[in-house]
Amino acid sequence: MGSLLTTLLRTLILDDAAYREWRERPNVFLRGLLLILIVSLVTGLVGFGILLVSEVRPPDAAEIREQIREGIEMQEQFNPGLQDPMARRMVDDVVDTLVPMIVDIANIRPPLPTGVAGFFVALGSWLSGALAAIAGWLFYGALVLVAVNLLGGSAKLRHFYGTVAVYAIPGLLALLGRIPCLGPILVLVGTIWAIVMYVKATSVVSGLDIGRSVVAVLAPFVVLLLLAMILAILLLFWLVIIF
Repeated sequence: MGSLLTTLLRTLILDDAAYREWRERPNVFLRGLLLILIVSLVTGLVGFGILLVSEVRPPDAAEIREQIREGIEMQEQFNPGLQDPMARRMVDDVVDTLVPMIVDIANIRPPLPTGVAGFFVALGSWLSGALAAIAGWLFYGALVLVAVNLLGGSAKLRHFYGTVAVYAIPGLLALLGRIPCLGPILVLVGTIWAIVMYVKATSVVSGLDIGRSVVAVLAPFVVLLLLAMILAILLLFWLVIIF
């Protein structure tokens, strides 16, 4: 166990030998899967606790009203019409009607005690976050592996997935994300370092140089972004035609 942790810590400083040692460990794919699962569950603990408290705590009408007000103020930036005094009064009247309804719905007693039901809701969200992390690792890894082969590299599927899984380690900085001012910076640093580690792992496991590894790692993101933009434009045209 000690040598395993040492190897993982050395991957953080981009030690080529550490990546090769990790790649050559038995059942590296399962080890990568377990690493992704553990990191995602640990980083999700804070969200789990916050959601659990919010689910168990009785609904607060003032808090609900404040959240709606913040949402309306955000919408005003994109819809100046909401700044009209008459429109704002109409919105306020709607809010005054909605808030009691939301509180009444939230106070409906579920079949299970509130604490038990809230626990299962929080647990489901926590576990679904871990499953989403695993799905992202598998899906994006498949796209990167395609790019690796197109760029002249090669890697066995299990070795590739198991090796690049170390990119999850800097994600542990997300535990500090709620620290005022410093938290978002640490999360950003963790994200950037995770990308750097993914590139390094891709280079070691595929035999590509760093330049081509960067292209292999970033190309799927660029392609997915372009596809999303094209779909958004097509959707916009469709809405314009219909309405």
